[in-house]
Amino acid sequence: MLATAILVAFCAASSAFAIPAASASNQDRCQASIGDNAVADFGPFTLAALNKTLGVTSSQTGEALQLSPSVVNSTGQYRSLATNATYPYVEFPTFRLVDGGLIGVNNASTGLGAQADDVRESYPFSFEVLHTALDPEPVFCAVVGTSPAGSNPTVLAVHGDTEHFSLCSAHAVNEDAGTDVPLDVVVYHPRANNHDLYNFRSCYSIYLQLVPTNATAA
Repeated sequence: MLATAILVAFCAASSAFAIPAASASNQDRCQASIGDNAVADFGPFTLAALNKTLGVTSSQTGEALQLSPSVVNSTGQYRSLATNATYPYVEFPTFRLVDGGLIGVNNASTGLGAQADDVRESYPFSFEVLHTALDPEPVFCAVVGTSPAGSNPTVLAVHGDTEHFSLCSAHAVNEDAGTDVPLDVVVYHPRANNHDLYNFRSCYSIYLQLVPTNATAA
């Protein structure tokens, strides 16, 4: 009994960011909503925006994306997902899908991890940055190849949907400097009535590409 208690305590303390492997239910959910080429576990990878209006090929890599100051919530723990061109600062070098949750892999220098929130139509994609254990929303899947041959780029789906992401011009407020930071951010299902969070006329449709890093994707 004592040995069991010690083992449980050791496992709980071993990592604040430990998340179990994909459950059968989340793997099944991905495949039921999308197909056999959808998985609930994938990574590590970086994120990129593939411009759908220019066409998509198997050899293409989109515009790099990074976590940026939030264009929705000015408190420091929230982030938007912006192009590297408008926010060239890397807080989380890689990401993973873990049991259907999207996380920014723990930053060793700061001890922080990041988890993607569930999406809301007409709102920018949002992450929460935490010192505590991550508990991401299990609503994401990786679609490994979007053609029958599986040769197209791997893209992100949310609630089974890969088609309604866009890049839109927006801005975040730098409270320390008292200035606006112009950003191109990922928005889910953008609309003209968006609470002035972004410029709807600037939006164009993208896929959220998952670009595997040198480490083996799982």
